[in-house]
Amino acid sequence: MSRKRTSRRVFLKLLAAGTAAALASPASSLAATRRRSTRAGAPTPAPARAAGGHVALPAEIEKQRKTTAASLKVLRDYALPAGSPQAFSFRPLKARRGRRSS
Repeated sequence: MSRKRTSRRVFLKLLAAGTAAALASPASSLAATRRRSTRAGAPTPAPARAAGGHVALPAEIEKQRKTTAASLKVLRDYALPAGSPQAFSFRPLKARRGRRSS
């Protein structure tokens, strides 16, 4: 089975389109809610999700922040023995020259 490789340019275009659609989706639903409320006469309260996400989002973010802080504290408090070997070293790769696939 032969699969055609997707070029980086096509991939980034798809990624940008998907991000734009995801960002535009809550705004369009909020606009539709407001249009319906003005037609009915009395404004309806906006849903909790339109104000900035799910109701439980701030609590979940705080929980993850505390977990991350605790993990970083454990890692930073770990003492390495003197003269221990280096864990890794970064060496940049040379750019490949030649034909580009499209």
